[in-house]
Amino acid sequence: MTRIIVTGTTLFCMFFLTGCATIMSHGPQTLPILTQPDGAECEITDVAAGKSIVKAKTPHTAALERGDGYFQKKYYDITLSKEGYVTEKVSIAPELNPWYIGNLFFGGIPGMLIVDPLTGSMWRFEEKDISVKLYPDTPEGRAARTADEQAQAEAKAKEERAQRGWQAAPR
Repeated sequence: MTRIIVTGTTLFCMFFLTGCATIMSHGPQTLPILTQPDGAECEITDVAAGKSIVKAKTPHTAALERGDGYFQKKYYDITLSKEGYVTEKVSIAPELNPWYIGNLFFGGIPGMLIVDPLTGSMWRFEEKDISVKLYPDTPEGRAARTADEQAQAEAKAKEERAQRGWQAAPR
């Protein structure tokens, strides 16, 4: 009888007092930060707190919290600078972790409303790394940066148009 109670209690706790996202992706998420060229100053700022949390040289792997309180995302600004190069700033924020949806099947209401939101595991950074090309702080370097930004914007717009065309196509 004791064995049945222990097994039942264990199974209950496993399925109803845990969160799927917490089990599958707990703790801070590591995010490599790379620049071309290497050796840039990297400063990571917690946007909500308004303070710098990391100062390092690239390449650097940062361990970043994803949650900033109950059901709140953590927002970061990453500033990359190097002598003789244009300073770049990247803003990142996590998105909903697909494992969070697993609570519908395994974690139940406590996992969905308590565990994953409190641990921040309901969020994840989509980026696998932050990779930034630094351009020389010269007229030619700034022109190359502008040209690259325009090419990226055009490629993104073309991809979006293609996606809309695909979605609008009759089946």
